This record gives sequence, structure tokens and C-alpha cells, in this order.
Amino acid sequence: MKTRIIGAIIGLILPFLSYGQLTWFEQYFDGDTSTQVGILNINIDTSSSNVWQIGRPQKSIFNSASTLPNALITDTVNFYPTNDTSSFLFGINRIWNNFGIVAIQWKQKLDMEKGHDGGIIEYSSDTGKTWTNVIHDPNVYNFFGFNYNNIDTLGSGEYAFSGLDSTWKDIWLCVDPNWLFAFSDTLLVRFTLKSDSIEHNREGWMIDNMLVHVTFAHTINEEDREQYMTVSPNPTTGRVNISTKKIEEFHVIEKMELVNMEGKVVQQWGLSPTKYFIEIDHHPDGIYFLYVKTNKGQEKFKIILEH
Repeated sequence: MKTRIIGAIIGLILPFLSYGQLTWFEQYFDGDTSTQVGILNINIDTSSSNVWQIGRPQKSIFNSASTLPNALITDTVNFYPTNDTSSFLFGINRIWNNFGIVAIQWKQKLDMEKGHDGGIIEYSSDTGKTWTNVIHDPNVYNFFGFNYNNIDTLGSGEYAFSGLDSTWKDIWLCVDPNWLFAFSDTLLVRFTLKSDSIEHNREGWMIDNMLVHVTFAHTINEEDREQYMTVSPNPTTGRVNISTKKIEEFHVIEKMELVNMEGKVVQQWGLSPTKYFIEIDHHPDGIYFLYVKTNKGQEKFKIILEH
């Protein structure tokens, strides 16, 4: 009997370790949902000016969903129009504990005029009052899976996906629930296609196989870290990356202070994730001390700034 019980436990644990994640919500847009446990509710503006549609792709580049038959696409048949701002969004409620990282995952293809039109992704932790672009945001734990050549700055100054990528990419956008849900019990995520006044005859943005889950793949390698906290690079030309060991408890950076050699506090930061980066390039070259206080401890680092 004991052998059977142990075998059953191992059988349950092995798949979990293999995938390193638990799926909570999914949206395959009428594709295969047999392996998922919840539906991710996508909110699409139903006004006639919004080009986002759920349907079968019928374009030259966007000719098939990743999981048949449907995808979420900026018009299933036509090019996206000029002077367009079309969005969809979804909300994520806090239903997990503090261990792990919340991963928002999807597949996408792109066909937008580089430097003119683009796909913007933002999040809001205050029920939509303010929105933050996820690209180059220090509060984003990780963002990967795309070709960095497809990251561009629009004429409006906003970071966006742009250009052509006709191969399905598996995109991961990861956030730390400890920091995020310290502000609110709900995270809103918004995807926006924005175009300028020039007609470029491009197909736009196609998305499929959206998932929201808690992943442990990003934290397993951190469990055996000897150092509680690290900063890098040092010396730095301006950006300093702070990384704190992941633990199975509520864990945030409560406060940071940058102090110069005269003992003056020249910059401060408030509540932040335990994986974060700061920009100090606007300060003069020299030696500084960075004080980092988490809810579990405090450390001091000597930082050399060399432009």
C-alpha cells in the first residue's frame, strides 16, 4: 500500500515539475480547450471603429490561426485603417498565493509599418485610471519570446511591437504578484493597435492561445542562491539591476535610497518588486551607496557610476 501511495504522489509531481506551471485561465478562440481549466474573458470594444475581431483569418500573411479555426485579429479580411486606435483588454483577479510568478502568455504574428504603426501593451493596477507600457518597465519581471527587432518607438514616443514577423512567436509577459497585488486585487492588461495617417496596406496583429498561469520555471533556479540580494553591473553606466532571492512568502522591496559620498540622499524609490532595475545615469560620475530594504532585511551596496 505504501509503495502505491508513493507512486501516486510521484505521478502527480512529475508532470508539475516538467511544465513548471499551473494554468488558471485560457482563451483559444474556439480552438482546443480540453487541457485548460478556465476561460480568460476578453473584453473587445464593440464600436464600429474597433478593428479587433475573433474569427477565421483570411489574409495573405494572416491566413490561419495557431489553433484552428479562430484567432483574435485586427480584422479577419481587411488591412487595418489609418488613424486607428483599437483595443481589447482583460482582467486578472488575485486567486493565488505569493509564491511563483504570474505569466501572461500568447502567440502572435505581426505585420505593421515599422516606425509608423504599432501594437502597444499596457497594464493597470488601479482599475484603468492609469496605464503603464510593459516594454522597458522595471516592474515587469520578465518579457520574452519575441524578436527584439520588432520593438520600436512610435511617433507618439510609445514603445510598441512593429514591423513584420510572419512566424508564430510564443510570448511571455511575467509579473511578480507580491508587488503587483500589494496595490490592488485586480490587474488589467490592454492591447492596442495604433496607426498613423498614412495608408500602408498592412495586415496588423494576430493573437491566439492566450494563457494566464502561475509559473515556477522562473524561480526554481533561484532557490539555491547563496546571496540574498545582488546588484549588477558594477561599475555601471546608468542602469542597475537588483535581484533578490525568491522565497515562499510575501516578499517586496519596501524602500531604496541612493546616497552620494557626502551622505546626501540623491534618489529614492518606494514599493518595488524583488527583481527590479533603476536608472541613475542623470547623476554625476562617482561612488554611491545603494540602500535596499525589503520586508525581510536590508543591504547596502557600493555603486560606481561611470558614463
